[in-house]
Amino acid sequence: MDPRKGRSIVKGNRNVVRTNLSLSLREAFDMFFNAKKAEGMRESTLENDYTDNWRYFYDWMTESYPHVNNVDEVTSEHIREYVNYMSNKPKYSGIENREEVKTLSPYTVAFRLRTIRTFFNFLSSEGVITVNPIRNIKAPRFDKEDKETFSDDDLRKLLAAPDTSTYAGLRDRTLMFLLADCGLRINEALRLTTEHIDVKGRCIELPAWMNKNRKPRVVPLSADAARELLTLMNETRRYFDTDHIFVANYGDPLKADHFRKRLKEHAKNAGVDPALAHPHQFRSYFCTMFLLNGGDLFTLQRIVAHANIETTRGYAKMNDEHAREQHSQFSPLTRLGLSRVNKRR
Repeated sequence: MDPRKGRSIVKGNRNVVRTNLSLSLREAFDMFFNAKKAEGMRESTLENDYTDNWRYFYDWMTESYPHVNNVDEVTSEHIREYVNYMSNKPKYSGIENREEVKTLSPYTVAFRLRTIRTFFNFLSSEGVITVNPIRNIKAPRFDKEDKETFSDDDLRKLLAAPDTSTYAGLRDRTLMFLLADCGLRINEALRLTTEHIDVKGRCIELPAWMNKNRKPRVVPLSADAARELLTLMNETRRYFDTDHIFVANYGDPLKADHFRKRLKEHAKNAGVDPALAHPHQFRSYFCTMFLLNGGDLFTLQRIVAHANIETTRGYAKMNDEHAREQHSQFSPLTRLGLSRVNKRR
């Protein structure tokens, strides 16, 4: 070999031998958590989704299999047994005064399993485990049911329930009005400040950090919603030194849990089913009625910032009354006029 050319290069992937680190369950999750944090995952996702869902699995493993200490000892059988446990677990079990006979919803089971899948797939890709126990675990199948949401009458009753002669009542009514008019998520609405509201342009300008998809978004406002917001903003400035629009009685930003409790009370007083009284129902109502009233899927997807059009499509459902109206108007036999012919005979 010519010495001026140096050493020859062998192209291709080199075989890297990775050793099993034998991490404990906690150590493995800490590694996973830090990696996702380094990728820029939001704190809310890390804490509310990954950490909580991991804790459910970890607590079950600790109680059911106390001898399993290391993450590489978890098997497919453990995970399948955990899925069966979740599918039969009473809702709110272990929480005082909240235990119900009803089991966890299939959506909750699938959501928790998705976190476990992400966790073990990460460990496998990093070479921490040699056998991925979740590789052959399929997500449980379940029947999809139409989600019930507010009727127009329910919404009218809810909007009429708060005592608007008080600041709290005016605030609650305005928040319900806004959620039903724009389809905002509750946390998006509660983070709003005066700088986000364009009253003249009749829109809300949400910066990227406030959106789930991390993209800036403009949400249209109806004239009625804009007036309601402007009234509340003036009242808030009158009593509190804050830029936040929705605040508690002492001037602190309103918390979602506080509003949930207030909403339950308003529903009870208005004669609306308390089971429907949670903030996300306003978003469901907005999406459902937007489509029923003739709005198109892609515009709705843009307004509510769904990452997947299939999520938006899930709201393209019709109630029985609307289906009957559409059938009577567009049935091919109606167009033929056969009923009128029969009446002449």
